[in-house]
Amino acid sequence: MTRRHGFRVPPPARALGAVVGAALLAGCAQPLPTPSPEPVPATPSSSVTPEQAEDVLAAMAEAVAAADAAKAVDPAATRVTGPAATLRTAEYTLAAAGAEGAVTPLPEAAQTIVTTATDEWPRTMVVVTEPPADLQAPLLLTLVQEGPRDPYRLWAWVRLFPGTQMPPTAQPEVGNAPVPPDSTDVLVPPAELMQRYVDVLTNGDASPHAGLFGADPLRENLTGLRQAYAQTAANGGTVTESIMPLEEGPVAIGTADGGAIVTGGFRLTISIALQDSTLTVDPATAAFLGGATTLASSLELTFVGTVAFDVPPAGSDEQVTLLGGEFSLTGATGA
Repeated sequence: MTRRHGFRVPPPARALGAVVGAALLAGCAQPLPTPSPEPVPATPSSSVTPEQAEDVLAAMAEAVAAADAAKAVDPAATRVTGPAATLRTAEYTLAAAGAEGAVTPLPEAAQTIVTTATDEWPRTMVVVTEPPADLQAPLLLTLVQEGPRDPYRLWAWVRLFPGTQMPPTAQPEVGNAPVPPDSTDVLVPPAELMQRYVDVLTNGDASPHAGLFGADPLRENLTGLRQAYAQTAANGGTVTESIMPLEEGPVAIGTADGGAIVTGGFRLTISIALQDSTLTVDPATAAFLGGATTLASSLELTFVGTVAFDVPPAGSDEQVTLLGGEFSLTGATGA
């Protein structure tokens, strides 16, 4: 099965006519026809109109700007949740420590909006932003509305990789099919996707799922990070690590060809035990250690990554494509 990719950012009106039988036959009038009700649509319409989607983005941008100014995520007021809230909070910690450019700009303007066609909750919306002012790659934002009285909240953002081509999707006013976590209509059920990807991150080409995913920049950067920390402890100490999918998510939305855009996250923990040596940490790590720059016993680092996949429909012979990712240090402890 071959998929067509690309950025893709009313039925004719029914005329109800009334035929009036005006002729009198043997002193009797013909009864007027009774109009039939409009048929119920076979599928639900889009969860939000394009205008409502723009309002959602504007409200989110306003809330995020207020949080950025305060350098704090307020769950009651900020329209940020899930791994996005974890990453944003970490960025505020770095910014408070003086790191320039630590807070990721979240552009409000969108070049592509992907909505779900459903009358149930939770609902999902995916947005590809216009490129940020600093000429970096566009972001793919995943927003979730948990219930009818809840606002859409930013659940994750990822930076699109160079050359990324988005899968085809329906226009916002039409909407795309929701994809449940256990769906067998796509090549890999969303609930299983992060487990398989994490296994590849952990075991590389030795993973039984290595052939499911193509090479991606995030995996390459993660390899370099591991090598750097292994070398750091090589002169006296040991390094261990673990990678686990986040408990939240993943979140999925259908594409026009029967596949899905799936956004998920993982947590990487690197633990360094020192032996007869000291370790000098970088300023970013020191920001999570209360300013401490030298350790004599141990260091544990926590990173959170978010990723967005283009998953083909079931039966496809194509690989799952990683559209983009975001990866950041979110915590550190040491002595």
